[in-house]
Amino acid sequence: MSSKAVKQAIMNGDKAFKRFFKGLSQFPRYKKKNKQDVKCYFPKNNKTDWTVERHRVKVPTIGWIRLKEYGYISKNTTVKSGTVYQRAGRYYVSILCEVKEVKPNATLNAVGLVIDLGIKDFAVRSDGKTHKNINKTVQVKKIEKRLKREQRSLSRKFENLKKRGEQPVTNKRANIDKNILRVQKLCARLANIRLEYVKSIVNDVVKTKPTFITVEDLNVKGMMKNKHLSKA
Repeated sequence: MSSKAVKQAIMNGDKAFKRFFKGLSQFPRYKKKNKQDVKCYFPKNNKTDWTVERHRVKVPTIGWIRLKEYGYISKNTTVKSGTVYQRAGRYYVSILCEVKEVKPNATLNAVGLVIDLGIKDFAVRSDGKTHKNINKTVQVKKIEKRLKREQRSLSRKFENLKKRGEQPVTNKRANIDKNILRVQKLCARLANIRLEYVKSIVNDVVKTKPTFITVEDLNVKGMMKNKHLSKA
């Protein structure tokens, strides 16, 4: 493990406390290992570190790691550092690259675009296009139904431990760990579906090349707390 990885963790803590004292965020909380994504920072110490090829990447102190998907990292990319982290049983790599600044030469339309965010429909645009609420699709409803079932099952397991007066010891909670992993995978899948939907809408909006984009500022989280309103 590189000494810079430990320094990076200290720098992250320093940044969190500075944001707290400036009133930009809440007081930093200590993270439990079994409740947080496992992350590890790897700096580039020599030229061979973070070498990128078509189907693999060389992580310092670990070696070559095969990538599941191709094309996300360019071969000619100059990598400065990277972070490997685990989420819902899967491993991801996030890298910091150095790229040349490219000035866009796109010709914009003379008309702007206004977007109205809502609860019934995700977004209504001034050009007449409406984006539906993805939470009402069959796919999302099925995943949410499975998630509720797994969460109830996990809750019952912990309740049974409490009734027996036992502690969820690591070597005796194999079924609980499997259930937790299933819940994490379903939550990650829902988050990915919603994120990709938002990205597709943003891509569709940018392709119209409007002069300006105006979005209605609503407290959507506060509106979702009202049980009489639909999910957004």
